[in-house]
Amino acid sequence: MKRATLRSRLILGFAYITVPLVLLLLWNNTYAMDVVHSQVSLSNKNLTRMYMSQIDQVLEDLENYVFKTASQDNELISLSTYDKDNPDAYLAKVRTLNNLYINTNYYRNVDALFAYNAKQGELLMAAQQDVTHERKQSIKARLDQLMAEGEQGNEGLFRSWMLIQHDGQYSLVRVVDTGYKSYVGAWIDIARLMVPLNLLHLGTDGQALFLSKEGIPLTHAADPRFNGEAPLAVWKKSGKESGKPYKIVQLWEKFLLVIQPSAKTDIQLVVMIPEHNLLEGLAWFQRLTYYVPLLAVLILVLYLLFLQRSIYKPITQLITGMRRIYSGDLSVRFTNNGLMEFRVIGETFNTMVKQIEVLKIDVYEEQIRTQRAELKHLQAQIHPHFFMNSLNIVYNLAQTRQFDIIQQMAIHLVKYFRFAIRTHAASTTMKEELEHIASYLGIQQVRFPETLDFAIHLDPELESCRIPPSTILPLVENAMIHGFTVKPGERFSIEVCVKPDGTEGSAVLIEVRDNGRGFGSEPLARLQASAFFDSQPDEHIGLWNVVRRCKFYYKSGVRVAIGNGEVSGAVVTLSVPRCEEEE
Repeated sequence: MKRATLRSRLILGFAYITVPLVLLLLWNNTYAMDVVHSQVSLSNKNLTRMYMSQIDQVLEDLENYVFKTASQDNELISLSTYDKDNPDAYLAKVRTLNNLYINTNYYRNVDALFAYNAKQGELLMAAQQDVTHERKQSIKARLDQLMAEGEQGNEGLFRSWMLIQHDGQYSLVRVVDTGYKSYVGAWIDIARLMVPLNLLHLGTDGQALFLSKEGIPLTHAADPRFNGEAPLAVWKKSGKESGKPYKIVQLWEKFLLVIQPSAKTDIQLVVMIPEHNLLEGLAWFQRLTYYVPLLAVLILVLYLLFLQRSIYKPITQLITGMRRIYSGDLSVRFTNNGLMEFRVIGETFNTMVKQIEVLKIDVYEEQIRTQRAELKHLQAQIHPHFFMNSLNIVYNLAQTRQFDIIQQMAIHLVKYFRFAIRTHAASTTMKEELEHIASYLGIQQVRFPETLDFAIHLDPELESCRIPPSTILPLVENAMIHGFTVKPGERFSIEVCVKPDGTEGSAVLIEVRDNGRGFGSEPLARLQASAFFDSQPDEHIGLWNVVRRCKFYYKSGVRVAIGNGEVSGAVVTLSVPRCEEEE
């Protein structure tokens, strides 16, 4: 998982503040638009409800009139009781027609009032004065057709206001049967009901019109675009939906759609207002809202540039300096002339670096002193170990009174201890080291004259090489202690070989080989593990001391290999850097 950075945290913090504000602003803009839509639609809804209520009232008044006339007008009732040539029939027609004309003056929203004598198939019609003669004839012809259909069983004509289409116009017709083969009714063109609606202020592109319950326009819109297929599809769909008092529809632009159905007949009053007319006062606020995210991004960029210069760059310099110090470069210094806090941090940082530099020198010198003391201590650990073995050998020889061998043993011991007591020497030559090994093995051969052989090989060019004292001796001692075995017809043999390392010309290869019992599988696995030399073990301390002293002396380039011979015995190989001068 990628770790968080200061820059990402700053961006995230800025986002936590700005994003909710931007979202709140966008929501507020949307809410304001919705409130405007709701208020305007509610206002227009109330207005359309008022107009539709007035229209329903007109239809109800006309319906009451025709019902009252059908039940109380004796002249109308008697139309079908007289024969065609009866003078009373003529008077009844004149009085009925006069009554119809009188009532057209009272009901100004009606185009025509009519009476029909079913017995004689005669239609009496009184139209408004503003109705043209051609329109009167057209209405009369259509009424004759409708009444004939009613006589033939068209019951829908007598139930309620009937919506019909005639000569490209839509009209409402209401017919009531008197029960005496005569009828009375009213005819209203939908276009006449639109007259008061034309006074509504709906904007430059707004429109009010009547629709059927199927969503078909009943009046022609002033804007020809409203007579196309797209508005028709919207009206058909919207007429079947309910819920909100308004709806936003998309035509060639967005419109606020308000629909109010009639309670008296199957028509609906529709008002469509362009949305841009509603939001004229909010246009600049909308545009500002759309630019707010861009403004927020611009502010974020400036904010990051400011932080980059004043905060992030100094912190980056400080982190880079810390990493250089971690890698060992104590010459780095932090300089910043910006904020006061960073100046204080810089001064503190530089003081700490100086203190670390001084402390590191002190620690290094102390480590050198400690290593030298430990080196001498490790070197001294070898002396008591061999001293006790030597005394034991001399004691055994004295018991057997072998004085010549005791003299030979004494010479070996003098050489051995003369070399061993030089504890002040940090190193010795390879030649002196191997002479010391020869003294040790000579002492051991005195002890085991019949069973021990040894051989020492030294490349002449390595005689002057420097090595820590008693480096090879513990390896030879281990061969004697752990590998010594007596086999019938075979002598125990130790071979010490010192030669240049064939793989690295600057190294010396020291090999100690014997033909004894060798290493067991489990001890060999522990010795070959890389973790064996990391901490002081409970066993094989001599071998661990050798490697430890060499690492103290050479610092690096010390390698050790431990294994068994191809036939028998153990092989220990130590590789150290070639050093000609005393450390």
